[in-house]
Amino acid sequence: MTKTHILLVDDEPDFCRFTALGLQKLGYNVLTAHDGKKALDLIRENKPDIVLMDIGLKGQIDGVKVAGQIYSRWQIPVVYLTGRTDDETLKRAKATGPFGYVIKPVDYTELKTTIEIALYKAKTESKLKELNKQLKQVNQRLKDFAHIVSHDLKTPLRGLRRLVEWISTNFANKMDRNDRNQINLLMTRIDRMYSLINGVLQYSIVGNVEEERVRVNLNELIQDVIDMVAPPEQIMISVERKLPIIECERTSIMQVFQNLLSNAVKYMDKPQGRINVGYSEDENFWKFSIADNGPGIEEKYFEKIFEMFQTLTPKDHSESIGIGLSTVKKIVEMYGGQVWVESKIGEGSTFFFTLPKQEKKITGAKLQAIVVS
Repeated sequence: MTKTHILLVDDEPDFCRFTALGLQKLGYNVLTAHDGKKALDLIRENKPDIVLMDIGLKGQIDGVKVAGQIYSRWQIPVVYLTGRTDDETLKRAKATGPFGYVIKPVDYTELKTTIEIALYKAKTESKLKELNKQLKQVNQRLKDFAHIVSHDLKTPLRGLRRLVEWISTNFANKMDRNDRNQINLLMTRIDRMYSLINGVLQYSIVGNVEEERVRVNLNELIQDVIDMVAPPEQIMISVERKLPIIECERTSIMQVFQNLLSNAVKYMDKPQGRINVGYSEDENFWKFSIADNGPGIEEKYFEKIFEMFQTLTPKDHSESIGIGLSTVKKIVEMYGGQVWVESKIGEGSTFFFTLPKQEKKITGAKLQAIVVS
């Protein structure tokens, strides 16, 4: 087994010599340096596994500054060996992200434990950095692949649509009703394929494209969404109370509301449609709801509808491609929230989703809010 190589940096020669002997008895290979410049020179030449650093080094740069250079340039873990315990020294030391802090005089059992934990931590961090780097590369390749596929599939579809339009126009007087129906069916399927490609591309970039987080007035956003959805006159969309202002990625939250409102309009089967946007809150979450008086959904489909490419109507009788709700689910869960539906056949459906008030550091958006008075 390869021995661990340690660089011990201390400006007291006697302490350095005796500590080095103690470390060698513990099974480590040890190099020593008495100032920061010598320490940096030894690191360039030998690349030790870990550095034990005295904070109060004499010379132009003290141990804290040397440690900062070591980790930023070589990512070698540093453990402080020092007799200093004052608040100012501890504050400066913590700013360099040390892997341990051992107070003199040294207890070798404690020192060995600290060294091994520091080496393990450094190894783990190195693996995590490599995995994060690989993950970023994979995400970029996936994003590039999605755009390439989108372009390569859309191009022949556009050509196919133009060809079908040409056939429909130039042979209109030779077609019977069945021929025209088949042409219309073909056009519908081409358009659905085009929408499917756009939907898959949209789904693939959720969470992979970093968008600026801004303060969003949801009252203004919901009006923009209603304008985009453009419901027919017989369908009324209302907002039951003032919505909050939140700090988030505007486009992603707009997608959530747009997909839910679009579905409610698309599947409305009543002569007078009603869609209501609601909201409530507790200490940790905002809960939003989109309620309609449409056809309703059977309970057995409550989870299925949030899966990719799942629709409740035959594909040749609906424009739906089955991506909208899965995109909603992906966005909401990215924020740390949940989405679900409650429904009764013939009476309508209510889609709920929650957004946490606290900051989600790992998955995405910082959410803060005030309620518009």
